[in-house]
Amino acid sequence: MRDRQKELLEMLDKSGANLYALLTRLTLREDVAEELMQELFIKLSNSRRFDKAGDRQAYTRRAAINLAFDWRRRQKRNPLRLDQVREPASNDSSPLGKLVQAEELDEILNAIGQLNKVPREAFVMRYIQEEPYDYIAEQLDKTTHHVRALCSRALNHLRDVLGSNQHKSSGKETHNVKD
Repeated sequence: MRDRQKELLEMLDKSGANLYALLTRLTLREDVAEELMQELFIKLSNSRRFDKAGDRQAYTRRAAINLAFDWRRRQKRNPLRLDQVREPASNDSSPLGKLVQAEELDEILNAIGQLNKVPREAFVMRYIQEEPYDYIAEQLDKTTHHVRALCSRALNHLRDVLGSNQHKSSGKETHNVKD
């Protein structure tokens, strides 16, 4: 057990900052990202699948993404409070503008959470982590063309979902993206 924990600590030491940044982007809260990092470490240290994973770094990233979106789903029951609004880098916006921006970002992240796991992971890696398609294809064991298609369909799905949220009476149907 100590070997596994040592290996986990080395991996988290090497890629922990990137995982923390990803969790912060997906949850919009640094305090939650810290909690999820701890939860991730515990989950990985108790996981038999982690031992069998061919690419443990990809497995860890996937687990972090899933933890973040699980947290977001739990938070849907609790609406965003004013004290949870993050400050943007610029102070040009009014308080109302900041609130609207935070709500829009929250709505986008909730829509990303509706995607199936593989398209969600591809979308997060491409548009949040800004990874190249070749790298994503390698990590997901897909072709570059397949990853581009996944990202494109996910983006179209998000446009449909977000468009239908703005125009609830439009009658648009949304479909979950599959890999």
